[in-house]
Amino acid sequence: MAKQRDERGEKGEVWDGVIEGMPLFAKELIAGGVAGGFAKSAVAPLERIKILFQTRQAEYRSLGLIGSFTKIAKTEGTLGFFRGNGASVARIVPYAALHYMAYEEYRRWIIDGVPGVGKGPILDLVAGSFAGGTAVLFTYPLDLVRTKLAYQLGSWIPKVEYTRACYW
Repeated sequence: MAKQRDERGEKGEVWDGVIEGMPLFAKELIAGGVAGGFAKSAVAPLERIKILFQTRQAEYRSLGLIGSFTKIAKTEGTLGFFRGNGASVARIVPYAALHYMAYEEYRRWIIDGVPGVGKGPILDLVAGSFAGGTAVLFTYPLDLVRTKLAYQLGSWIPKVEYTRACYW
């Protein structure tokens, strides 16, 4: 490892120091958030079609999956598949970050706080349940915003007022 640091120079050493100096929960937040953002963006076109099927009965449901893809591509272009994805990513990044970090923290707390607890599926179930509840509690209003933005057709104007109303 030292040889690689020598080849990369000071810049690599600085970043290694930043990452190594982070608390574990911060590393878990970053890992969960990045993974969630990439995963949600990968399925954004299917998510958009799903929401249009659920909310626009006559326009899209009768076209089917391929017909809906074709209609969006013709009428809105490639970016049309990602309408609402910004709000979706803005929702999933904190959700995934909180869920992953909370799961690991709850798991450690249970292991450290409950004598004789085994590392098995019951521990994972309890830690995962608490982590999921924690993450949903803080991110559910963002899901309302994502659905509202994905439902819109043709308008790219951000709905800051709607987002604010969901929280305040």
